[in-house]
Amino acid sequence: MRKKILICLCTFALAISLVACGSKEETYGGYPAEAYEQSLMSYMNWLTSLTDANFEEAKTYYEQQGQESMVTLVEDYADCYADMGEFVDYGDFSVEKSGKTITATLECDTTGRDIRMVFVYKANDVEAGPTSMNVERIYTKGEIMQKAGLNTLMGILIVFAMLIFMSGIIKLFEIIPKLEKKFKEKDEVSVSTPATVAPVETAKTDDLELVAVIAAAIAASTGASTDSFVVRSIKKRR
Repeated sequence: MRKKILICLCTFALAISLVACGSKEETYGGYPAEAYEQSLMSYMNWLTSLTDANFEEAKTYYEQQGQESMVTLVEDYADCYADMGEFVDYGDFSVEKSGKTITATLECDTTGRDIRMVFVYKANDVEAGPTSMNVERIYTKGEIMQKAGLNTLMGILIVFAMLIFMSGIIKLFEIIPKLEKKFKEKDEVSVSTPATVAPVETAKTDDLELVAVIAAAIAASTGASTDSFVVRSIKKRR
């Protein structure tokens, strides 16, 4: 009997300890999840108060302060602003620790495209604030699948285009040597063929020289001037 009572007491004590452990609030970098949620909500409240005219002003201000993460936050929200419409309410919130980083995510319901705010902290230095702050659109699974399909199709088309281009380059390497050989043979034929001289022109030149010699001989033997006679024809004996 005593043994059964001891077993019951031990079981009751174990149950009490488990309940106590379960009631202890989990922290991330020393802060509870609610602290991160309130921080993200305060940033979102500030963003929803901005208008088109304030985006550039806020961006310029944080650029001057050297706060690049805030510049990125403003740019991302401005990019989503036209699609999101009016802010309605806050949606799901989650925070998780992975290695040396803590990621807090807050979804926001709007009249248009819902958005998601994502902050990243250093687990050992949460007090320094988020190292990365982004706002992004929330897409449905159908839209994500459609986008993935389009990206896959685009990748396949690019691969085929590159294959066709490479095939053309390889084909050119086959054609270019043949063209070079053809032009080289053509140039060699042109150089090896001597220029022909018209035989008629050469014969005429020889006859004129011969006439001049004969006229000079006649003039020398007769003492007459070469202008007093004309050599009309020359008959060559073979």
